[in-house]
Amino acid sequence: MFKNILVPLHLSYKENHKKLFEGVLNVLDEDGKMTLFYVNENLIHGSVQPILEEAQNKSANQLALEELQAIAKKHALPLDKVTFKIKEGVVHREILQSAQKMKADAIVMMATKPGLGSYFISSTAERVIRHANCSVFVIRLTEY
Repeated sequence: MFKNILVPLHLSYKENHKKLFEGVLNVLDEDGKMTLFYVNENLIHGSVQPILEEAQNKSANQLALEELQAIAKKHALPLDKVTFKIKEGVVHREILQSAQKMKADAIVMMATKPGLGSYFISSTAERVIRHANCSVFVIRLTEY
């Protein structure tokens, strides 16, 4: 059982969150905590940066936080065990840095079925598994 779990979420795959949280709750210690984590990738794309004003980006982060809170409520997660975190940057790097900074003892995340592209460019889950300093549990998406 794990006491400090980082749970990166992709907000577009809502139909898979139930399966993800079942996995999290299966490995969460009775007195453990989970951090629902979202990475805003808006500013990593150089062509978007000049268009996206700082206020718009803050608004996007606030909307993401509200979405994480709504997801926690929808899935009846024990709110005394949940914290929320929004970061900006490259997803796999932010996951790894945040897991290390918060001293996570596990990461539980979703992943898609590997395709031809992942043979040349690794998916986020593969990069996290390869470089994480803690246990990583991957929950397969139900639909590809």
